[in-house]
Order: sequence, then structure tokens, then C-alpha cells
Amino acid sequence: MVMYLEPKRPGSEGSRRFSGYDSDVTTQEWSSPNRLTNQLVVSQNSNKNKINTVDSADRETKHFSSTTTMHGPKRIYYGKRFARAFWILIVGSALALLCFQTYLLLEMYFSKPTLSQVSFIVNEGGMDFPAVTVCSFNPIKKSYVRELNASGDLTGATLEYLLQTNMDAMFLYSNLDRHNLKKTHDQAETYFQNHTDFRTIKFLRTAGYDCGEMFLTCYFGGRRFDCCKYMKPKITSLGKCYELDVQNLAPEWMKKQISPGSGAGLQMIVDAQLEDELRGEDSDASAIFSNIYENGFRYYVHPPGANAELSSEGISVSPSRNVYSAIKAVSHNLLSPREWGNCSENWPPSYKTKLSYSASACRALCIAEHFNKTCGCAPFTYNVDGSENEQLFIFLKYRFSEHRICAPYESITCMDKHMIRKVNGSEYLELPDCEECHMECQSTSYTSYNSYGDGFNQGSLLWLKKFSNKTEAHIKNNLAIINIFFAEMYYTSYSQVQATSFTQVLSDIGGNMGMFLGMSVITITELSLFFSKIFWIIVSRRRRQYMYSKKATEKVKEQQLDEAVKEFQERRSRKNSRENIYSLSNFHKIAPINRAENRLNPTSTSPQSTSIRRKYLYPDTRKNCSPKFHAPGKLYPKFSGFYDRPDFEKSQKSRISYQYFEFS
Repeated sequence: MVMYLEPKRPGSEGSRRFSGYDSDVTTQEWSSPNRLTNQLVVSQNSNKNKINTVDSADRETKHFSSTTTMHGPKRIYYGKRFARAFWILIVGSALALLCFQTYLLLEMYFSKPTLSQVSFIVNEGGMDFPAVTVCSFNPIKKSYVRELNASGDLTGATLEYLLQTNMDAMFLYSNLDRHNLKKTHDQAETYFQNHTDFRTIKFLRTAGYDCGEMFLTCYFGGRRFDCCKYMKPKITSLGKCYELDVQNLAPEWMKKQISPGSGAGLQMIVDAQLEDELRGEDSDASAIFSNIYENGFRYYVHPPGANAELSSEGISVSPSRNVYSAIKAVSHNLLSPREWGNCSENWPPSYKTKLSYSASACRALCIAEHFNKTCGCAPFTYNVDGSENEQLFIFLKYRFSEHRICAPYESITCMDKHMIRKVNGSEYLELPDCEECHMECQSTSYTSYNSYGDGFNQGSLLWLKKFSNKTEAHIKNNLAIINIFFAEMYYTSYSQVQATSFTQVLSDIGGNMGMFLGMSVITITELSLFFSKIFWIIVSRRRRQYMYSKKATEKVKEQQLDEAVKEFQERRSRKNSRENIYSLSNFHKIAPINRAENRLNPTSTSPQSTSIRRKYLYPDTRKNCSPKFHAPGKLYPKFSGFYDRPDFEKSQKSRISYQYFEFS
């Protein structure tokens, strides 16, 4: 605030303008009584500004408390002593509970909770039939080994070592005899040096059974078809297997099962060819196959394009048996990270493969990379990519380089040296966590309910004998019938959904606001405006002056209104007083007038009657009262009676309904 004072300097007649700063006055002037006056003015203005700020804030608070839709402020503002303290406690507690509940709701929302939703979906057009992979427990034909060992240098130990190449590395680590492992490895290396054209992958492909040798015939929905026409070979830990992918390779009528039951599904008649089974006495080998306890077949029901061993559990069937696998499809739909989930739709950036993404395949490639970095090679069982380089025994083309297939000896020695960890005296195999391999967002799995029948009846033996041109003994010892079908024409869908949403959180917060303080979006707007006005009052001098002038103007208007109301009440009081007084006076006059009216003869003109009439009928002749006729709005009707109009003759009487009086 800048003040302009004009003190006179001693010895001068004029005056100069003074800005209020020390540099504008001399010591003599500033030490004069004017200095005290200036300080007093500044102090008064400062106090006035503080008072204006408080008054303006109080005015806004009063207005807010009177008009807000929020519960509580009005009772606090207008409350007295204990009532105000009580309502402050209640409103404060409600506000604390509201803040706590809002915090819990927001914490739950930002934790991204999810829940599972189960649905049963019926396909009216039929169920999409899955892929089926069938493997034989006898991966090597005895006839092929005899042909291959024409030179006689393929010993049983060497053949055993070759068959261990495609076995599961974890199984080898737990079951191999390490004492003889080095010896058999050296023998295999000698055979490879003598036969430079020998390839392990080629050996596994050609030593196994052909499709026509393993499958006699197939049916789908009771309709016969050529199995091998729609099957493709695959190398797994069980050797050479065959996959029937009806969705991608078969005709349209085979893609869906249109009705439940075994008669509408897939049926395969398979031949184990046990006469050509490789036995130890024939090859001087005790080969450790992936399953050493039974003969027959193992088949997998899995989604099309997926790895059979990694995506499903296998089902075994022995020769001379019928197996019925009633399957049910289960669909899993998970949420991606941007939708609060943790699934993956694509391969991690460092993985280079053409396979469809799945968590099991990703983990297999992850372990293969770990083996390659640690051992310089990768076990065969992790060749889920299917890439092969027979010349260098290389597979798994992904990530940064190609990986050489580990021989069994290399896998075991590397794991013993680099992957064994001891904890509390116990040893365990340490493998990578593969945290980048999340669950796939959409996947389908199949659950099978299996039942078995043992042996063939005479009718089926005759039919199979006629159909396959096999002997009855061969049929009983080698053939098995596999039936795969949907038990129901619906599937179960498990969907991961968000447990809450932003709209639901807003709704919950709004409900709590209404329950505790009766608040809404309108109330929040009112609070925002109130606090903005208070802040404006604090920082803006112009706003304080405006509020002060507005208060003064309203005070003047209020005084004027009070005066007008008071004046109106006084006028009304005077009017009521006059009416009451006059009514009381007329009350005593009416009765004599009536009695006089009864006694007098209205037609009489005697002086006595005239005097009586004047005495009783004309009370207006009293002092200070005179009858007059006035314009409407200024006259007051008082009573009815007979009145002798002065301008008429005394003998003429006229009845007057009202007589008007004016007090003078």
C-alpha cells in the first residue's frame, strides 16, 4: 500500500508529495509528529486488511454452510458450544471413515485384482476335433538293425547309446550307470568315426515303423478313411511317431464331431509288430527305452500345432485291448499384462522360432539355451522347434545360434559338474526359472476318461482277420483298437476377468460419500468453489475490498428493509387501534339506537322526537366527529342505521346502509 502525504517543510510555503519511503523525507521530517501519524495509519490499514480477510472468509463460510448439499457444515457453523463440538466430532469421524474406505477401494483397484469365470459353452455345429499323436513303444525295427549292422561293428552297447540320445535328459540323469557311461561313449565315438555318413536323426526316422505298418485302418464318425493320407511323422522321446491333425490336413467332414459318443468319434486299429521288436538277445543290447515295462502304444490328445509331449498327458494301450477315451475340452482365456493379467501372446524378443507360443515350449527352449551356454550343446528332448541339421547334428534354431545335440555322456557330465547344488547335505539339479515364459493367453486342453476292454470276441477276430489278412495269433498278440470321442457337445471355458473396474470403484466411492457425508459430484464442485474463493480472498486485495463493499451495501439494504417493515408494522398497529377504539364506542351506541327506534315514531315530526332522534341516532354530532361522504379508499364503513340527511327535509327519511366517518 502506497500513501501520499504532503507535510510542509519548515521555512517553505509550498508542499511536496510524500510516498512513504525513508528516502523521500529528511531526518527532521521523519522524526516529527508526522512520523507517528504515518505509522498509526499503516497499522490501522493492516488491521483493517486482517479484519476484512476474516470477515470475507466468514461470509463465504456462512454462505457455503447454508447452501451446500453436504451434511454437517450447517450444523457446525450455526451450532453453539457443546452442539458445535458434538457435530465437529461426528463430521470428523465420518470424514475419517470416508477417507479410510476410499483408500481401501483405491488400493484394491491399483492392485489389479482378477477372478475366474466359469462358462459352459455349447457348440450347435459340433465340436472341433483335436489332433492325435500315436507312438509305438518299439521305436526300432529289428530288421532295420540287422541291415544296418551288416559290417558287424554296431554292438549292442553302441545301439543302446544311440537310443539314449533322444531320451529325456532328466530320466537319463536319474537312471544311467555312470560307471559304464564313459566306456559306451567311447565305443559310439569309434563307430561314428568309422561311419562318417551316419546321422542320428536319420537313423531314428528310418529305423522306426512306417505309417502303413503301424496303422491298419481308421474311422471317423463311422466313415472309413486312409490314416496315412492325413498323418505326418514326428520324432519324439519315444522315437518315430505319427500325428493326425484333422483341422489342418483332413477334409471338412472330419473336422467336427457332430454328436456325442464313440460311434461319432475317431477309431484307429494299430499294429504293434512285436515280431519285429528289438530284443537284447538279438542285438546283444539291453536298450533303455522311454518305457521299459510294457508293449503297445502311447497316444496324446492335444491342440493342433502343439507339441504332443509338452501339452498333454499320454494314454497307453497294450495289444489285444480296446481303449475308449471320452474327452472333454477345457478352454483357458487369461488376461494380458495391460488388462491386469500375466499371460503372453507372443514369444519373448530373444526367441527366434516359428512355433505357436506356449509356456511349455518356451520353457523347453529356455532350458536348451541354458544347456548350450553351460555345456556347449543341448539335449535332444528340447528340440521342440523341430529344426534339424543332420550334417552337424544341430537342432533348435532359435535365439543367437544353433545348438549341437548333446550325447548322453556330455549331458550327464555337464549336469554333474555345473548344475548340481548342495543344500543341507542334499543334492538337487538346478535349472533356470525361465521367468520370461508366461502362460499363453488362450489355450485349450483335453481331459480324457479312459476305459479298457481286454481281448477280442470271435466275431471281431473273424472281421479283423478278413480285413487285415493277418492270422488270428497275430491279431491277438499285436492289434489294439483306439477310440477317441467327445462325451458331451459342450466345453468348459475358464476366463480370467477383472475383479473390479474404474466405473465400479467410482460407484463404490460415491456410495460411501453419500452414506457418510451425503456428498455427490455436485458437493465436490461446491467444495472446490468454496476453497477457491477462500484462497482468492487470502491472496487478492481487490477481492477483499469487493467483499467488504458488498457487505456494507447489503447491510444498508438490510437496515432499509428493517425500517420499512417496522414502519409498516406501526401503521398497521395504528390502524388496528383506531378500528378497535371505534368498535368499542359503537358497541354502546347501537343498543340505545335500537331501543329508541322502537319507541319513536319514524313519521313523527314533533320537537321531542326530533331531539330524541338526534340524541340517539346521531352520535356523530358529538365533538370532533362530523359525518362526511368521501371518495372510496379513504372512508371506513362503521354501522347500519337510519340517517337523516341534512340536505333533505326532516320529514324525509332515507335508509343508509353504511355511514362513513373520518376522524378529524
